[in-house]
Amino acid sequence: MQSSKYYGFAGALALFCGVAQAASAPSAAPAPALAARLAAFDGWVAQRMATERIPGVTVGFSQGGVEWVKGYGYADLENRVPATAQSSYRLASVTKPMTAVAILQLVEQGKIDLDAPVQAYVPYFPVKPFPVTVRQLLGHLGGIDAYRDSRVEQHFKEHKDTRQSIAVFEQFDLIAEPGTRYRYTSYGYNLLGAVIEAASGESYGSYMRRHVWGPLGMDATVMDDPDAVIAHRVRGYRLDGKAWKNSEFVDISSRFSAGGTRASVPDMLAFGRGVHDGKILSAASVAAMVQPMATRAGRLTNYGMGWEILPTGGRYAIAHGGQQPETVTYLYSFPSRKLTIAVAANLERINPEGFVQRLFEVVTGEPWQLKTYIADAGAQRAYQVAQGLFEEGRAYAERTDQSYADGAATREAFMHINRQALAPDAQAARAYIEAARHPAGGRVFLTAGASMAAALRASGADLNKYAHGGALAFVRDYIRLSQGAAGGMPRFDPAFEHAIATLAAGWDRTAATAWPAAPASIAALDSQLRTAFRGQRAYPDFVPELQELAQASAARGEAEAALAASRLAVELYPLSDRAHALQGLILLRAGKMEPALDALRLALARDPLGAASPAALNGEAYRLKGSGAVAQGMAVLQAAASLHPRDANLQDSLAEFYAEQGLRPQAVQAYQQALQLDPRYPGAVGARAAIIRLGGETKALAP
Repeated sequence: MQSSKYYGFAGALALFCGVAQAASAPSAAPAPALAARLAAFDGWVAQRMATERIPGVTVGFSQGGVEWVKGYGYADLENRVPATAQSSYRLASVTKPMTAVAILQLVEQGKIDLDAPVQAYVPYFPVKPFPVTVRQLLGHLGGIDAYRDSRVEQHFKEHKDTRQSIAVFEQFDLIAEPGTRYRYTSYGYNLLGAVIEAASGESYGSYMRRHVWGPLGMDATVMDDPDAVIAHRVRGYRLDGKAWKNSEFVDISSRFSAGGTRASVPDMLAFGRGVHDGKILSAASVAAMVQPMATRAGRLTNYGMGWEILPTGGRYAIAHGGQQPETVTYLYSFPSRKLTIAVAANLERINPEGFVQRLFEVVTGEPWQLKTYIADAGAQRAYQVAQGLFEEGRAYAERTDQSYADGAATREAFMHINRQALAPDAQAARAYIEAARHPAGGRVFLTAGASMAAALRASGADLNKYAHGGALAFVRDYIRLSQGAAGGMPRFDPAFEHAIATLAAGWDRTAATAWPAAPASIAALDSQLRTAFRGQRAYPDFVPELQELAQASAARGEAEAALAASRLAVELYPLSDRAHALQGLILLRAGKMEPALDALRLALARDPLGAASPAALNGEAYRLKGSGAVAQGMAVLQAAASLHPRDANLQDSLAEFYAEQGLRPQAVQAYQQALQLDPRYPGAVGARAAIIRLGGETKALAP
């Protein structure tokens, strides 16, 4: 039974609506139309918080002279302290781009060489078989591992200084030769913190206050310290079933420059604004920071220097998320638009990106990402090419009006797309399309797409309209322009041009179909969508909405409604891996293992790297566990291990679930299986320690 000090579902909704707190004195008030949309946003937030049982959240945006920040729910449940604009949340990994800025400042001062080995600044860090440079650390390409025994390394209770923090991992072997493998790691950013201290002669916190936080007016940003009195400190929570519990106490000083800070949402906005306004770095340094790095094999990592970098709906965007005990955070910036959005919440293991996406739509009036389903299997390749050209080309045009490549390189890119991406050999074409945005594939999507955007803009087209028309409208309009040109414009293969024209016509007829705010029933939804989409080759993809509907029904114990929603997803979107994966996961939740596995196999057949991949199923298991559905999460892992019997990480996750449920023999067996599959997988050291702790045997499993 739930303790009386916690509120139930309906009570929580009323509670959240009742304590929303607006920011004090924004730099300029939102215009009336935007203010009205923001008022409606309150209702969406309340519903989302009630659904996900989020105690408190603060969200805001800054654009031009307008800044708006609002807190919802409670920063402290026990003492009924409302979440406000001033609430101080742990930033977690949103600290990383701040650390990257400090490194680049010191590079500008001539105190750091990006290509120097880390030992030039941190001589006590052991020399490895290959040199590890500062630049590689900034891009997570240094071969530095992440947590190896998370049961120890993520639960430190004692305060650690810089030397002690580096000692945690300094003896770890490199996981790969630097430059050859992307491995996201907080330990690499701890090393960067040590570099900052050595190059500046100041502690990390002191340097950041004097040179980053202070100049940007980030007065609420501090190093997190359990002993310090920090104004507006937020308390963190986790879910145990549907009940809120206090987060485990963890001293995060061991993650100091990777995730050891605390700040308010206005300070997060000030940082994003300061970066794209060039207040603390030169334009050249900012440009270098936001270039995605690539492995030696020519694969983009989608990470620059402290920022995630990936086109978003054809927009130029940089971002970083954070997650640790007590908190989740997300900072998203659209530099060309001078728009920054930030969110922080005090419930662990939720995805805060939905708040960013919804607020972006409220502020801009644009959809975050058009979700288009292609019902013709033969035309899916054409759409994938169009999507690649749109994402890369329009994002580049939003970032700069400079040409990306000369005419010869552009014509060559079109030639390669026509010959290889659209070739009769479907398997070879798919491989080419997958590589086309990477340096290894010649970045042909960027080369061709940037030239298409430039040509459309020169013709008088407003590139912003493609936020609503998307990839099909973007490529169709270019095709029409090239067909009408006197000559000199690169052309696509006629079969591709015809396929795009057909898909775009279908999209024009269906794009306005909206997901109902409150579906009356699955049957009514079925009838409405089938009528709208009948006979069309391109129409809106509502699998995410059906997934949310199915999961909400399942959480309420409405198994038949959940199954009906998943069936509708498969019937409307039979070529979608996500639809089949959704059906498989709902069948698993209903205890129907064999049909569930069949559905997941269909999902794998549609996309081996998609919604039924090892990483996706592992993530779903932890999502379920985080929501209190531990048994369902374990069932997902068991199914995943059956589908992917050679994946060591799935066995490791299964072992962790078993151990937490007190099933020691099963946990030991799963850890042993993981080590047999791959004695050197990232969690191998922790697995050996866990086996010993659980009373098992590891002698035969040494690397």
